[in-house]
Amino acid sequence: MKIMQKVIIIFCLVVPFFMGCSNPKMENVLSKDISFELLEYFDGKTFAWGLVVDRFGNFQRSFKVKLIGKRDNKKLLLKEYFTYNDGEKEYREWVITKTENGLYEGTSKDTIGVAKGKKVGNTMRMVYDTTISIGDTDIRVSFDDRFVKADKKVVINRAEIFKWGIKIADVTIFFSK
Repeated sequence: MKIMQKVIIIFCLVVPFFMGCSNPKMENVLSKDISFELLEYFDGKTFAWGLVVDRFGNFQRSFKVKLIGKRDNKKLLLKEYFTYNDGEKEYREWVITKTENGLYEGTSKDTIGVAKGKKVGNTMRMVYDTTISIGDTDIRVSFDDRFVKADKKVVINRAEIFKWGIKIADVTIFFSK
């Protein structure tokens, strides 16, 4: 009997931990009234504000982004101009292609391989590997980007950054047209 009690106690302690480690489900934020068309939304000028928080919840830095997108049929050339709170500036250029059935592919200079995205209603998820600079060191990380179109003008993005499968940071960005 004591062994069974220990098993039940361990089960009750361990299962909630693993449930807390699961990724949020995109279906939880779906809207039937709003559709997110990535190429249309980022065509033209967009502005964004964001912040980076480490895996312990400590604020690391904030930033502003000016985005300029140029759409050509099923492709988008997206130029991102970042300005961080410490004065650092960064430029990234993406080429994003709408393939089929709500699927997208993206490439940039820093992306390792091809970013893969899937759109469902007013949400989109994009996963990719890239390199980021921390001090003088470039490290390879994986991004899990989730976008939610809140209304006609606002898109909210939450990106989780992983190294060796361990989450090292969260990035939250608010886009506005």
